[in-house]
Amino acid sequence: MVLVDTSVWIDFFQGPASPYADILDSLVRENNRAVICGLVLQEILQGIKDDRSHALTKERLSVFPFINTNKDTYIHASHLYRNMRKKGITIPPADATIAAIALANKIPLFTKDEHFRIIARHSDLTLYSYDAD
Repeated sequence: MVLVDTSVWIDFFQGPASPYADILDSLVRENNRAVICGLVLQEILQGIKDDRSHALTKERLSVFPFINTNKDTYIHASHLYRNMRKKGITIPPADATIAAIALANKIPLFTKDEHFRIIARHSDLTLYSYDAD
């Protein structure tokens, strides 16, 4: 299983083909290895202006495995955020939460977002490496 970040889903849905979209397509075809969490679902859907596209995207995303979170996840996210700030690094709180979700579930995160590369350098976050698969 691989937690897929918003940036990759946007490439996947908007096209034209990109390396990230192609890799996500492979993950989906490989026994649906792509998973989604609430924050990523929210970020994707809130950015869609057209009602028809919103409904279609919501339907398409509903087939993917969904990771639920609990209070411990948000506490872990706050620790990640605070540890980064202590090092002089500011990251978006939503990114700290997505990273905490991946860490709590012991799965890699597939992303285009540089913030997660920074988080991974300063934590146990594993980024999905498609070269290794």
